[in-house]
Amino acid sequence: MKTALPLSLLAGALIATAVACGSGGPDEAEVLVSVTDDVIVPSYEELAAETASLSDALDSFCAASPEATLNDAREAWRGAREAWTRSAASGFGPVLDRRSTGVIAWAIVQPERIDMLLASDPAINADFVRNNISSTQRGLGGIEYVLFGEDAVLAAGSKRCSYLSSAASVIADEAAALHLDWTTGDGDGPPYKDYFTGRADEPLETSEAVAEVVRTQVFLIRTIVDMRLAGALGLRGDADPTAIPGGAGLNALADLRNEVLGMRDVYEGAEGGFGISELIVPLSEDADERVRAGFEASLAAIDSVDGPLREAAAANSAQAVAVYEALMALQDTLSTEVVSLLGVSVGFSDADGDSLR
Repeated sequence: MKTALPLSLLAGALIATAVACGSGGPDEAEVLVSVTDDVIVPSYEELAAETASLSDALDSFCAASPEATLNDAREAWRGAREAWTRSAASGFGPVLDRRSTGVIAWAIVQPERIDMLLASDPAINADFVRNNISSTQRGLGGIEYVLFGEDAVLAAGSKRCSYLSSAASVIADEAAALHLDWTTGDGDGPPYKDYFTGRADEPLETSEAVAEVVRTQVFLIRTIVDMRLAGALGLRGDADPTAIPGGAGLNALADLRNEVLGMRDVYEGAEGGFGISELIVPLSEDADERVRAGFEASLAAIDSVDGPLREAAAANSAQAVAVYEALMALQDTLSTEVVSLLGVSVGFSDADGDSLR
Protein backbone atom coordinates (compact mmCIF):
# COMPACT_ATOMS: atom_id res chain seq x y z
CA MET A 1 0.00 0.00 0.00
CA LYS A 2 1.36 3.41 -0.95
CA THR A 3 1.53 6.00 1.81
CA ALA A 4 1.58 9.69 0.92
CA LEU A 5 4.10 11.83 2.77
CA PRO A 6 3.15 15.25 4.18
CA LEU A 7 4.20 18.02 1.80
CA SER A 8 6.88 19.36 4.15
CA LEU A 9 8.48 15.94 4.53
CA LEU A 10 8.15 15.20 0.84
CA ALA A 11 9.99 18.43 0.12
CA GLY A 12 12.74 17.41 2.53
CA ALA A 13 13.08 14.03 0.86
CA LEU A 14 13.27 15.65 -2.58
CA ILE A 15 15.94 18.06 -1.40
CA ALA A 16 17.95 15.20 0.10
CA THR A 17 17.77 13.27 -3.15
CA ALA A 18 18.75 16.31 -5.21
CA VAL A 19 21.76 17.02 -3.04
CA ALA A 20 22.87 13.39 -3.14
CA CYS A 21 22.58 13.29 -6.92
CA GLY A 22 24.46 16.56 -7.26
CA SER A 23 27.33 15.21 -5.18
CA GLY A 24 28.09 12.45 -7.65
CA GLY A 25 27.24 9.82 -5.05
CA PRO A 26 24.55 7.15 -5.28
CA ASP A 27 20.93 8.26 -5.30
CA GLU A 28 18.12 6.89 -3.12
CA ALA A 29 17.24 4.14 -5.60
CA GLU A 30 20.83 2.87 -5.80
CA VAL A 31 21.22 2.92 -2.03
CA LEU A 32 17.94 1.10 -1.58
CA VAL A 33 18.89 -1.66 -4.02
CA SER A 34 22.28 -2.13 -2.35
CA VAL A 35 20.88 -2.24 1.19
CA THR A 36 18.22 -4.71 0.11
CA ASP A 37 20.39 -7.02 -1.99
CA ASP A 38 23.56 -6.85 0.11
CA VAL A 39 22.20 -6.60 3.67
CA ILE A 40 18.50 -7.37 4.06
CA VAL A 41 18.08 -10.39 1.80
CA PRO A 42 21.31 -12.02 3.08
CA SER A 43 20.10 -11.53 6.66
CA TYR A 44 16.95 -13.53 5.91
CA GLU A 45 18.96 -16.12 4.02
CA GLU A 46 21.16 -16.51 7.09
CA LEU A 47 18.09 -16.79 9.32
CA ALA A 48 16.67 -19.56 7.13
CA ALA A 49 19.99 -21.45 7.19
CA GLU A 50 20.55 -21.11 10.96
CA THR A 51 17.03 -22.12 11.91
CA ALA A 52 17.29 -25.15 9.60
CA SER A 53 20.53 -26.05 11.39
CA LEU A 54 18.76 -25.70 14.74
CA SER A 55 16.01 -28.05 13.57
CA ASP A 56 18.59 -30.61 12.45
CA ALA A 57 20.54 -30.27 15.70
CA LEU A 58 17.46 -30.84 17.84
CA ASP A 59 16.46 -33.86 15.76
CA SER A 60 19.95 -35.27 16.37
CA PHE A 61 19.73 -34.50 20.08
CA CYS A 62 16.37 -36.21 20.36
CA ALA A 63 17.70 -39.27 18.58
CA ALA A 64 20.81 -39.63 20.73
CA SER A 65 20.96 -37.27 23.73
CA PRO A 66 24.59 -37.55 24.83
CA GLU A 67 25.90 -34.46 26.56
CA ALA A 68 27.91 -33.44 23.49
CA THR A 69 24.77 -33.48 21.36
CA LEU A 70 23.01 -31.27 23.90
CA ASN A 71 25.89 -28.81 23.67
CA ASP A 72 25.63 -28.87 19.88
CA ALA A 73 21.91 -28.17 20.11
CA ARG A 74 22.50 -25.26 22.45
CA GLU A 75 25.11 -23.79 20.12
CA ALA A 76 22.71 -24.19 17.20
CA TRP A 77 20.09 -22.31 19.23
CA ARG A 78 22.57 -19.46 19.75
CA GLY A 79 23.27 -19.41 16.02
CA ALA A 80 19.56 -19.12 15.23
CA ARG A 81 19.15 -16.46 17.89
CA GLU A 82 22.05 -14.47 16.43
CA ALA A 83 20.54 -14.55 12.95
CA TRP A 84 17.12 -13.52 14.26
CA THR A 85 18.33 -10.57 16.33
CA ARG A 86 20.65 -9.33 13.58
CA SER A 87 17.70 -9.35 11.18
CA ALA A 88 15.71 -7.09 13.52
CA ALA A 89 17.03 -4.06 11.64
CA SER A 90 15.13 -5.39 8.61
CA GLY A 91 11.93 -6.04 10.53
CA PHE A 92 9.43 -4.73 8.02
CA GLY A 93 7.56 -6.09 4.99
CA PRO A 94 6.98 -9.87 5.07
CA VAL A 95 7.98 -10.30 8.72
CA LEU A 96 5.14 -7.95 9.69
CA ASP A 97 2.67 -9.19 7.08
CA ARG A 98 3.18 -12.79 8.18
CA ARG A 99 3.36 -11.93 11.90
CA SER A 100 6.53 -14.00 11.94
CA THR A 101 7.74 -12.72 15.31
CA GLY A 102 4.92 -14.60 17.01
CA VAL A 103 6.15 -17.81 15.40
CA ILE A 104 9.91 -17.39 15.60
CA ALA A 105 10.71 -15.43 18.76
CA TRP A 106 8.02 -13.68 20.78
CA ALA A 107 9.83 -11.86 23.58
CA ILE A 108 7.46 -12.93 26.35
CA VAL A 109 7.71 -16.59 27.40
CA GLN A 110 5.42 -18.26 29.94
CA PRO A 111 7.32 -21.23 31.44
CA GLU A 112 4.38 -22.33 33.57
CA ARG A 113 2.20 -22.71 30.47
CA ILE A 114 4.93 -24.69 28.71
CA ASP A 115 5.11 -26.98 31.76
CA MET A 116 1.34 -27.45 31.63
CA LEU A 117 1.57 -28.24 27.93
CA LEU A 118 4.27 -30.84 28.49
CA ALA A 119 2.20 -32.43 31.26
CA SER A 120 -0.99 -32.59 29.19
CA ASP A 121 -2.32 -35.39 27.01
CA PRO A 122 -2.27 -34.05 23.42
CA ALA A 123 0.47 -35.32 21.17
CA ILE A 124 2.87 -32.55 20.19
CA ASN A 125 3.81 -32.19 16.54
CA ALA A 126 4.62 -29.29 14.23
CA ASP A 127 0.98 -28.74 13.26
CA PHE A 128 -0.02 -28.59 16.92
CA VAL A 129 2.75 -26.11 17.76
CA ARG A 130 1.85 -23.81 14.87
CA ASN A 131 -1.92 -23.86 15.26
CA ASN A 132 -2.84 -24.80 18.81
CA ILE A 133 -0.54 -22.98 21.21
CA SER A 134 0.21 -19.31 21.77
CA SER A 135 3.33 -17.35 20.90
CA THR A 136 4.34 -17.35 24.58
CA GLN A 137 4.65 -21.15 24.53
CA ARG A 138 6.81 -21.67 21.45
CA GLY A 139 9.53 -20.03 19.34
CA LEU A 140 13.16 -19.56 20.27
CA GLY A 141 12.15 -18.48 23.77
CA GLY A 142 10.18 -21.66 24.41
CA ILE A 143 13.03 -23.79 23.09
CA GLU A 144 15.44 -21.88 25.33
CA TYR A 145 13.33 -22.65 28.40
CA VAL A 146 13.41 -26.42 27.75
CA LEU A 147 16.85 -26.73 26.17
CA PHE A 148 18.73 -24.83 28.89
CA GLY A 149 16.85 -26.32 31.83
CA GLU A 150 18.76 -28.31 34.43
CA ASP A 151 17.30 -31.63 33.27
CA ALA A 152 17.43 -30.91 29.53
CA VAL A 153 19.74 -33.88 28.96
CA LEU A 154 16.87 -36.15 30.03
CA ALA A 155 14.57 -34.85 27.31
CA ALA A 156 15.39 -37.42 24.63
CA GLY A 157 12.53 -39.81 23.97
CA SER A 158 10.18 -37.72 26.08
CA LYS A 159 7.40 -35.30 25.28
CA ARG A 160 9.92 -32.50 25.75
CA CYS A 161 11.84 -33.77 22.77
CA SER A 162 8.72 -33.85 20.65
CA TYR A 163 8.14 -30.26 21.71
CA LEU A 164 11.72 -29.20 20.88
CA SER A 165 11.77 -30.83 17.45
CA SER A 166 8.31 -29.57 16.56
CA ALA A 167 8.94 -26.01 17.70
CA ALA A 168 12.22 -25.89 15.78
CA SER A 169 10.57 -27.28 12.65
CA VAL A 170 7.90 -24.57 12.78
CA ILE A 171 10.54 -21.87 13.23
CA ALA A 172 12.62 -23.20 10.32
CA ASP A 173 9.57 -23.35 8.05
CA GLU A 174 8.61 -19.77 8.90
CA ALA A 175 12.15 -18.48 8.33
CA ALA A 176 12.30 -20.27 4.97
CA ALA A 177 8.97 -18.71 3.99
CA LEU A 178 10.25 -15.25 4.94
CA HIS A 179 13.30 -15.69 2.73
CA LEU A 180 11.12 -16.87 -0.15
CA ASP A 181 8.76 -13.91 0.23
CA TRP A 182 11.72 -11.57 -0.13
CA THR A 183 13.37 -13.39 -3.01
CA THR A 184 10.72 -15.31 -4.95
CA GLY A 185 7.26 -14.08 -4.03
CA ASP A 186 4.10 -16.05 -3.41
CA GLY A 187 3.03 -16.56 -7.02
CA ASP A 188 0.46 -13.74 -6.84
CA GLY A 189 3.00 -10.94 -6.92
CA PRO A 190 6.68 -10.11 -7.35
CA PRO A 191 9.36 -10.85 -4.77
CA TYR A 192 9.19 -8.29 -2.01
CA LYS A 193 12.74 -7.15 -2.79
CA ASP A 194 11.57 -6.05 -6.24
CA TYR A 195 8.46 -4.32 -4.92
CA PHE A 196 10.52 -2.62 -2.22
CA THR A 197 13.30 -1.39 -4.51
CA GLY A 198 11.31 -0.16 -7.50
CA ARG A 199 12.06 -3.12 -9.74
CA ALA A 200 8.46 -4.42 -9.86
CA ASP A 201 5.71 -3.22 -12.20
CA GLU A 202 3.88 -1.44 -9.36
CA PRO A 203 6.59 -0.74 -6.78
CA LEU A 204 6.63 1.09 -3.49
CA GLU A 205 7.74 4.70 -3.88
CA THR A 206 11.50 4.91 -3.40
CA SER A 207 11.29 7.74 -0.86
CA GLU A 208 8.79 5.78 1.22
CA ALA A 209 10.94 2.63 1.08
CA VAL A 210 13.97 4.57 2.35
CA ALA A 211 11.78 6.07 5.06
CA GLU A 212 10.65 2.57 6.08
CA VAL A 213 14.26 1.46 6.47
CA VAL A 214 15.11 4.50 8.61
CA ARG A 215 11.94 4.27 10.72
CA THR A 216 12.69 0.64 11.52
CA GLN A 217 16.09 1.59 12.93
CA VAL A 218 14.52 4.34 15.05
CA PHE A 219 11.76 2.07 16.36
CA LEU A 220 14.28 -0.67 17.19
CA ILE A 221 16.69 1.54 19.10
CA ARG A 222 13.77 3.23 20.85
CA THR A 223 12.62 -0.19 22.08
CA ILE A 224 16.13 -1.10 23.22
CA VAL A 225 16.83 2.17 25.04
CA ASP A 226 13.50 3.46 26.30
CA MET A 227 11.77 0.20 27.09
CA ARG A 228 14.36 -2.44 27.84
CA LEU A 229 17.41 -0.70 29.28
CA ALA A 230 15.61 2.20 30.92
CA GLY A 231 13.12 -0.22 32.45
CA ALA A 232 15.81 -2.57 33.71
CA LEU A 233 17.84 0.29 35.21
CA GLY A 234 14.81 1.87 36.88
CA LEU A 235 14.92 5.07 34.86
CA ARG A 236 11.17 4.94 34.20
CA GLY A 237 10.04 3.88 37.68
CA ASP A 238 10.96 0.78 39.67
CA ALA A 239 13.86 -1.20 38.25
CA ASP A 240 12.69 -4.32 36.42
CA PRO A 241 15.51 -6.53 35.07
CA THR A 242 12.94 -8.63 33.21
CA ALA A 243 12.41 -5.67 30.87
CA ILE A 244 15.44 -7.19 29.13
CA PRO A 245 14.14 -10.31 27.33
CA GLY A 246 15.86 -13.63 27.85
CA GLY A 247 16.01 -16.79 29.88
CA ALA A 248 18.34 -19.54 31.02
CA GLY A 249 20.46 -19.28 27.89
CA LEU A 250 21.78 -15.93 29.21
CA ASN A 251 21.93 -14.57 25.68
CA ALA A 252 20.63 -11.03 26.24
CA LEU A 253 24.01 -9.34 25.83
CA ALA A 254 24.68 -11.19 22.57
CA ASP A 255 21.16 -10.34 21.40
CA LEU A 256 21.79 -6.66 22.04
CA ARG A 257 25.12 -6.73 20.25
CA ASN A 258 23.59 -8.40 17.20
CA GLU A 259 20.73 -5.91 17.06
CA VAL A 260 23.24 -3.06 17.03
CA LEU A 261 25.35 -4.83 14.39
CA GLY A 262 22.24 -5.24 12.25
CA MET A 263 21.50 -1.53 12.47
CA ARG A 264 25.10 -0.71 11.60
CA ASP A 265 24.90 -3.05 8.58
CA VAL A 266 21.92 -1.11 7.26
CA TYR A 267 23.46 2.28 7.93
CA GLU A 268 26.96 1.62 6.62
CA GLY A 269 26.09 -0.99 3.99
CA ALA A 270 27.89 -4.20 3.13
CA GLU A 271 31.53 -4.07 2.10
CA GLY A 272 31.70 -2.66 -1.40
CA GLY A 273 28.04 -1.60 -1.29
CA PHE A 274 25.98 1.38 -0.20
CA GLY A 275 24.16 2.12 3.04
CA ILE A 276 21.96 4.90 4.38
CA SER A 277 25.23 6.68 5.19
CA GLU A 278 25.61 7.54 1.49
CA LEU A 279 22.45 9.63 1.68
CA ILE A 280 23.58 11.45 4.84
CA VAL A 281 27.15 12.36 3.84
CA PRO A 282 26.19 14.90 1.13
CA LEU A 283 23.84 16.58 3.60
CA SER A 284 26.03 16.55 6.71
CA GLU A 285 29.38 14.83 7.03
CA ASP A 286 29.36 15.69 10.74
CA ALA A 287 26.07 13.87 11.30
CA ASP A 288 27.38 10.83 9.44
CA GLU A 289 30.49 10.80 11.61
CA ARG A 290 28.35 11.03 14.75
CA VAL A 291 26.25 8.06 13.68
CA ARG A 292 29.29 5.95 12.86
CA ALA A 293 30.99 6.93 16.12
CA GLY A 294 27.76 6.13 17.96
CA PHE A 295 27.73 2.59 16.64
CA GLU A 296 31.35 2.03 17.61
CA ALA A 297 30.85 3.52 21.10
CA SER A 298 27.76 1.38 21.65
CA LEU A 299 29.50 -1.83 20.58
CA ALA A 300 32.51 -1.00 22.76
CA ALA A 301 30.25 -0.41 25.76
CA ILE A 302 28.41 -3.69 25.14
CA ASP A 303 31.71 -5.57 24.85
CA SER A 304 32.84 -4.12 28.19
CA VAL A 305 29.99 -5.70 30.17
CA ASP A 306 31.11 -8.56 32.40
CA GLY A 307 28.53 -11.29 32.82
CA PRO A 308 24.85 -11.42 31.88
CA LEU A 309 23.19 -8.14 30.90
CA ARG A 310 20.25 -8.61 33.26
CA GLU A 311 22.59 -9.01 36.23
CA ALA A 312 24.58 -5.94 35.23
CA ALA A 313 21.37 -3.91 34.91
CA ALA A 314 19.97 -5.25 38.20
CA ALA A 315 23.14 -4.15 39.96
CA ASN A 316 22.90 -0.78 38.21
CA SER A 317 26.54 -1.29 37.32
CA ALA A 318 28.63 1.39 35.68
CA GLN A 319 28.99 -0.95 32.69
CA ALA A 320 25.22 -1.25 32.19
CA VAL A 321 24.78 2.50 32.57
CA ALA A 322 27.53 3.06 29.99
CA VAL A 323 25.66 0.85 27.52
CA TYR A 324 22.49 2.83 28.10
CA GLU A 325 24.24 6.18 27.67
CA ALA A 326 26.04 5.14 24.47
CA LEU A 327 22.86 3.81 22.91
CA MET A 328 20.89 6.84 24.06
CA ALA A 329 23.38 9.11 22.26
CA LEU A 330 23.06 6.99 19.13
CA GLN A 331 19.27 7.09 19.40
CA ASP A 332 19.32 10.86 19.64
CA THR A 333 21.40 11.16 16.47
CA LEU A 334 19.27 8.71 14.50
CA SER A 335 15.90 10.02 15.64
CA THR A 336 16.70 13.71 15.25
CA GLU A 337 19.50 14.41 12.78
CA VAL A 338 19.11 11.47 10.39
CA VAL A 339 15.32 11.61 10.14
CA SER A 340 15.43 15.40 9.77
CA LEU A 341 18.08 15.35 7.06
CA LEU A 342 16.15 12.75 5.07
CA GLY A 343 12.73 14.26 5.73
CA VAL A 344 11.43 11.05 7.29
CA SER A 345 8.24 11.07 9.34
CA VAL A 346 8.60 9.02 12.53
CA GLY A 347 5.61 8.43 14.76
CA PHE A 348 4.92 5.31 16.76
CA SER A 349 5.53 1.78 15.57
CA ASP A 350 2.87 -0.91 15.75
CA ALA A 351 5.43 -2.73 17.87
CA ASP A 352 5.82 0.07 20.43
CA GLY A 353 4.96 -1.24 23.87
CA ASP A 354 5.49 -4.90 23.01
CA SER A 355 9.28 -5.53 23.02
CA LEU A 356 8.66 -7.94 20.20
CA ARG A 357 12.28 -8.82 19.67
